[in-house]
Amino acid sequence: MKILIAHTSPADFADQLQVRFPNDSFLFTGVPDNLENDLASFLPEAVFTIKQKSFPPPYHPQITQCPSVRWIHVGGSGFEHIGSWDRERIQVTNCAGVLARFLAETVTGAMITLNNNTFLFRDQQRQKLWQTATFSPLVGKTLLIVGVGHIGGWLAHNAKALGMHVIGVRHSGAPKEHVDEMVTPDQLENVISKADFVSVHLRHTAETEGLFDAKLISKMKPGVIFMNTSRGAIVDQSDLIVALNSGHVRSAYLDVFAPEPLPAKSPLWEMDNVLITPHASDHVNDWPAIFGNFFADNLERYKNNEQLKNLV
Repeated sequence: MKILIAHTSPADFADQLQVRFPNDSFLFTGVPDNLENDLASFLPEAVFTIKQKSFPPPYHPQITQCPSVRWIHVGGSGFEHIGSWDRERIQVTNCAGVLARFLAETVTGAMITLNNNTFLFRDQQRQKLWQTATFSPLVGKTLLIVGVGHIGGWLAHNAKALGMHVIGVRHSGAPKEHVDEMVTPDQLENVISKADFVSVHLRHTAETEGLFDAKLISKMKPGVIFMNTSRGAIVDQSDLIVALNSGHVRSAYLDVFAPEPLPAKSPLWEMDNVLITPHASDHVNDWPAIFGNFFADNLERYKNNEQLKNLV
């Protein structure tokens, strides 16, 4: 079987794949500009691709156009960058949930950091200023998780351990462990005012683009802490900046932006009440190897004609 790996650092998992599947043929494409020729000459049946700054979205849709491809596995949870595909010919799977626990850990840490005056004390340290300040503990506070999937489930787990009340939003409205109240998206405006913290975990779709605009943000509780680690386009950044400047939103943790990278001229960079990370909230040390292991397990299933995990 021919398998093409589109990733700028093949050494991240090349050895483990070749050892595990010694009778299969692998082609590792580390240079995006080579992808078109490699697809045409190698004609792979399966492709494992990871979208990164070094292997940006515009290169990925051509994978679906290669006539030999029958299965595409996407590193990460999003798959919009590969465009549309012939669902009669191609199966697409992703790594949704594989790094969920680690991303939820990052959000939990950001929530504690923003709530507990960490920024204030950091500033005082730089000034060599010895001055105490109080904070309101997380116990009894309400966290609204907008999009209770893999990540949201782990975040709810962490929040309950901290003594928080958890409200969740999911399309099915079905109960989820560690979530005290679950509502459907049409009820979001009715519950958002209850939350001391709002964490967004939605996929970017036509329905969710610009969801958090001035109208919805205005319905949040004054002094709310807002966190977005899903997709930047879900939030109207201009409207959020206005709310941060006014104090209606006390502070924000933002890992995703529209566009990315966040332009140097964006006022978000200079805001003392904003914590910024460069779309890296789930970047644990060995994340490529973790994705590689998941792909290898799915490759085993594919070769055995078994149901693939995370089929889109």
